[in-house]
Amino acid sequence: MTRSAVRGLSWSLLGALGQSLLQVVSIVVLSRLLSAEQFGTAMAATVVMSLAVMLGQLGIGPALVQSRELSRADVATAFTVAAGLGVALATVLFLAAPVVNPLVGLPADSSFLRLLSIVLVLGGLSSVSLALLQRRLRFRDLVLVELLSYGVGHLGTSVVLALAGAGAAALVWGQVAQAALTAIGGYALVRHAVRPCRPAVMARSGRRILSFGSAYSLSQLGNWVGLNGDNLVVTSTLGPASLGVYSRAYQLLVQPANLIGTVADKVLFPSLARIQDDRERLARAYVLACSLVALLTLPVSVLLSVLAPEVVAILLGPGWSAVVLPLQVFAVVLLPRTAYKISGSLTRATGAVLGGAWRQWLYAAEVAVGCAIGSTWGISGVAVGASVAIVLHFATMLTFSARISRGLAGRVLRSFAKSLPIAAATAAAAWPVATALRHSAPDLVVALGTAAAGVLAAAAALVACRRLFRDELAVWAVARSRPAPPVRTAP
Repeated sequence: MTRSAVRGLSWSLLGALGQSLLQVVSIVVLSRLLSAEQFGTAMAATVVMSLAVMLGQLGIGPALVQSRELSRADVATAFTVAAGLGVALATVLFLAAPVVNPLVGLPADSSFLRLLSIVLVLGGLSSVSLALLQRRLRFRDLVLVELLSYGVGHLGTSVVLALAGAGAAALVWGQVAQAALTAIGGYALVRHAVRPCRPAVMARSGRRILSFGSAYSLSQLGNWVGLNGDNLVVTSTLGPASLGVYSRAYQLLVQPANLIGTVADKVLFPSLARIQDDRERLARAYVLACSLVALLTLPVSVLLSVLAPEVVAILLGPGWSAVVLPLQVFAVVLLPRTAYKISGSLTRATGAVLGGAWRQWLYAAEVAVGCAIGSTWGISGVAVGASVAIVLHFATMLTFSARISRGLAGRVLRSFAKSLPIAAATAAAAWPVATALRHSAPDLVVALGTAAAGVLAAAAALVACRRLFRDELAVWAVARSRPAPPVRTAP
């Protein structure tokens, strides 16, 4: 990895940690102000909105990041197309809301989808500026925009409105406020070209950008179905209240997965794109990233499995005990859930998005079938079906990524195996401590004591096995070093 990539990883890790902390605060506060049914109602509307946002962006942002050369005309064209699509899809969603609402378990006259159509317009306005920040490796600025928009916009707005008794609408308006601050902050930092070019220039730039973006959107559509197929199954078969419980379990899984996987994706995608023609460097960076993910996620997975009852009680409060079992199921697949993001970064960085699209659609089918079968056994059955789909998708993406170098899949699996002793040490320390404390101490004491024992055991195991992790520890050393002088980059 280059020094700029590692420094970017540090900033993105800091930002993701900050956002995860804000999301934990959101979970703690809002779970005590809103019911499971209100969460499920807002979640059902958000699922539809997220599909429209994804379709509206047409992979334009990733196309700007991946492009080897980028002109002012390309940027202006991308903004014009993204903004136009955002307005068009917002109009469609606003008009179609009475028809779409019953399909996701909402009353036909619900206003939530129409409110969320505002997010489509704002998402179109912000996609280009966020992509340019990522392309220029300005991760510090990207982190500030994301933290401000989530903390002030989503969290601040949602909590204030929930305290005022707005119910599910508090979550909806929080998303609108977050999207507005993201659009304003992103453009203020980049101030990119927005004036449309001449039609001939726009057509030429548009073809080049959309040639990547359309294939990427096909992949993202499959990814959307994979990520939301379980929610659709739950809300349509078990109802919004069950979706509220299921979404809380999944959200608790997403915190560590996003903290590690999303950070790596934001840094690896532009960094791998720059070395996409050097297959050996690409393979080494990919294996190292996968090893780092395993080193971080396996101990977290163990702790989350052991402490699921305490985590639910502390974060969600009374009345959410139904979340414990699905959370434990999801904790088992934290590593594959996080690691397949690395394969996605590699796929996009090398421009092989069309092949990746078919694999995303396979994942979507696996999620739909697994969750539909699992729904017979309720929320926990859906969690098992979704987890099986996650493991299958990880295996598929690893096989696809291995095309860049002979024996790459074996190298990745061996890098995972290196971290198994650390996970075993974590479990050996955490399980007896949790068992001993559970009947005599408050939930917070159980959680802190068990986590401390697990972390100390993991650290001791890492020290004992440090020869196996020379490259990983070297990355940590570089991340802690002083930043390199700034390098001027292309637009």
